[in-house]
Amino acid sequence: MSRLTDDDLLEIQAFIDRARRELDERSLTLEVDSDLSKWVSLIKNAPGKVVIASTHDPAKSYVHPGNAFWVIVRERDRKLIDRLLRRERSVVACLCHRVIDTDNIADEVRTHRLFFDRQPILDYRPVQLALGENMPVIRGKVGIAGGFWVHPRHRGTKLSNIVSRVTRVLSLRHFDIDWSVSLVRDTPRRKAMIHNTYGLAHSTSLTRGYYPPYGVELDMQMSYMNREEMLHQVRTENAVAVTAANVEAAPMEAPMLPSRRSVH
Repeated sequence: MSRLTDDDLLEIQAFIDRARRELDERSLTLEVDSDLSKWVSLIKNAPGKVVIASTHDPAKSYVHPGNAFWVIVRERDRKLIDRLLRRERSVVACLCHRVIDTDNIADEVRTHRLFFDRQPILDYRPVQLALGENMPVIRGKVGIAGGFWVHPRHRGTKLSNIVSRVTRVLSLRHFDIDWSVSLVRDTPRRKAMIHNTYGLAHSTSLTRGYYPPYGVELDMQMSYMNREEMLHQVRTENAVAVTAANVEAAPMEAPMLPSRRSVH
């Protein structure tokens, strides 16, 4: 049973509708698909340097419609070449989301289950956790975003702001998640990106040294927010958008001219 109220559901839908309108103004459309093998196929042929995240790869992790989906942004109109070759409209951005049910997300990292749970692994190497002292225990239904990609032509257009938030609220409504997390390299630039672009509320160092998905030494951080913070973000950003729309729609008043005094 969902713990979301009717008001919560209406706020989430208003949030999604606003995102779709903004994309439509850019001649883009929003879609959702639960087959992550299609995401893998897209990424394998995508321009630029792109890594297939094992957490969301059906060949390495147990992802299916009951625990995962990916959000797709396409061009609204098919180009002539697409029509001639009977291809779908071009994808310009995408993001995967997977949900796990856990007593502690740190244990999923430590045991490698977060990265490879399609079948038991034969080769294990210890992972050095580096979580902050005040880090809460992230447990319950945890949504993990990953595999984000934007076509080079559309980078710098703030698509990541829209896609990351829509993905998060869709998971909140569809899977009733308790937490949303994202794992990125532990650098100041990436930390700023997670907060300013993706809108996640908190960050902590996650691992030091060996990182299982890539098999190399790589320091990682985890950004996160809980369900109340997600709902607060939805309500706040909806309210800001409504206020901005009301200001824009308000009629312009004619400037008040100074009154003329009669001279006697």
